[in-house]
Amino acid sequence: MKYFATFAALFVLSVPVTAQITVTPKKVVYERKSTEAPDFKKKFEVTYPVFEDVTDTAVKKRLEESVDYWKIFDTTLEENLGDYYWLDSFWYEVGYNKNSLVVIKLFMEGSGAYPDGVVKTFVLDTTTGQRVAIQETFTGLPELVEKLSKMQEAEIANDIKQWKEEEGDADAADTIAQEMEGKAITVESLEEFSVTDDGVIFHFDYGFPYAIRAFQPLGDYSFTWEEISPHIRKDGILGRFRK
Repeated sequence: MKYFATFAALFVLSVPVTAQITVTPKKVVYERKSTEAPDFKKKFEVTYPVFEDVTDTAVKKRLEESVDYWKIFDTTLEENLGDYYWLDSFWYEVGYNKNSLVVIKLFMEGSGAYPDGVVKTFVLDTTTGQRVAIQETFTGLPELVEKLSKMQEAEIANDIKQWKEEEGDADAADTIAQEMEGKAITVESLEEFSVTDDGVIFHFDYGFPYAIRAFQPLGDYSFTWEEISPHIRKDGILGRFRK
């Protein structure tokens, strides 16, 4: 769960014509059937990514399944048309889109007592339509985790210092330290990453409660292609980017 604005400058809803595939938004407004839903919860929006120029029907189907909001966020359309009012919208943003790869971020936004949201990041292989898995893409994962852990430690230390010294908020600094206990990066927690022209970014969501979300470390750790090359499998889809 992160500030959605963080990604606004990095991703756009449609991709340029020079990209390998074209992804366009299809917005659908659903109306809840329940008569008990409050007026501001009568409707919710879903912006589906449409893969326009993928001619292989099997690949197109796998791409669509790879970004299926309902499966990824473990809910159903039927549930949200009924008495479950939390969901406000699903939407997406597309980033890197070339070299047979497309990066897509999926957003789920909703509100109960407070507004909240979840972000999921996927790299898709546009030749197969499948998600690119970390275990099939990178090697030396324990060593990679060590590097990521050092980045995490540096980010936490910097955030604590900023809140304590620059913002004069010792309570915020203590909150960060407490919330980050037990959230060390492990091989098992390596789930989400994205690709850019410059390299690879690993994404971690630390799940701070809404009331203290402003204190949550960003959790995005970047490697240049040269830096990540020792961990890229030669036979993997990113093998061509090894330096």
